[in-house]
Amino acid sequence: MNKIVALFKIILLNVAFLSSMCFAAISFDQSNLVGLRYGPNLSWGGMVNTPVVWGQWVPQANVGMRYTWLEPLYPLNYGEPLGFASAYLKMDASIELTPFYGGFRAGLGLRPFKVNPQIEFGFVYESYFYFNSNLEMVNADVKGGGLIAETWNSDYIFDNVGRSKDFEFDYAQLFDMNIELSYSLPHGGVIGVGAHYVLTDISTDFEGKSYDYERNIPVFSRDYIVELQSFGRFPMTDFVSLVYEGLYLKTGLLRSGDNVKKESLSYRMVLLGTHFTWKEGLRNIVVKAGMWRRDKKRFYNGSFAQQLLIQLEYKGYFSFPFHGNFSK
Repeated sequence: MNKIVALFKIILLNVAFLSSMCFAAISFDQSNLVGLRYGPNLSWGGMVNTPVVWGQWVPQANVGMRYTWLEPLYPLNYGEPLGFASAYLKMDASIELTPFYGGFRAGLGLRPFKVNPQIEFGFVYESYFYFNSNLEMVNADVKGGGLIAETWNSDYIFDNVGRSKDFEFDYAQLFDMNIELSYSLPHGGVIGVGAHYVLTDISTDFEGKSYDYERNIPVFSRDYIVELQSFGRFPMTDFVSLVYEGLYLKTGLLRSGDNVKKESLSYRMVLLGTHFTWKEGLRNIVVKAGMWRRDKKRFYNGSFAQQLLIQLEYKGYFSFPFHGNFSK
């Protein structure tokens, strides 16, 4: 059994570090700004990120495929690229596979006004299974012993994944309600902010304690997560752009009388990088670096170097015959 657990850990580590085909859901999709067309869009790709020094941050990796239909709200041919001020109905579905879980997402989005700045409303339903990786987490530190800081890190996660005797599948579903405000700049640039309110429902035997690997934070089985995002893309040439992403993530607080059963946990992240795109947006690579930080010092027991992150993303689109300006 110990050999099987050790092999499972090795597989997880290799996938986390060597996969170049994943995309974090909490990351702003820079490739959509150049790759999406009105009508059907089918893409594949992913992301991998890792801390510069192993410690607190759990490396993320996944592969996935995504189908998006953009229906224009004014007369326009399918296959045309998004304009300076776009209005559309968006229907979205994707599948995702990670070292920790696999599942699907489905959602709707609406950008009702053909104006700049633009506002978009969205709803996403997420459903996935944990691959024997749903762990019991410490979510309240009422005695000040730093227990959250000890378990909310990569060493604890990889030391405990796959420890159960049976290969179990725990089920999770999330409901994401979001709004995004963006302003299109000349020559394809954009700046914007977004807000997500996510309700979680995770099956677990650990008295409601669990972990959200997609967002890298401990949660209760029934919890809420608030995500605030900021982003920017600034083209330098037709093929190279500078990109920026900021994130603030916070979970809910749970009390039972005078006892705190779950504290509100949070962290911040800033990433800067370069977006390389070619074949009229059909191929995209984004390389980013930055740092993250937990808001409460008693929830962090690592070094400054463990807060530094690097991230690699890839996304490719299939071409359809009626696309307006894709390279032949």
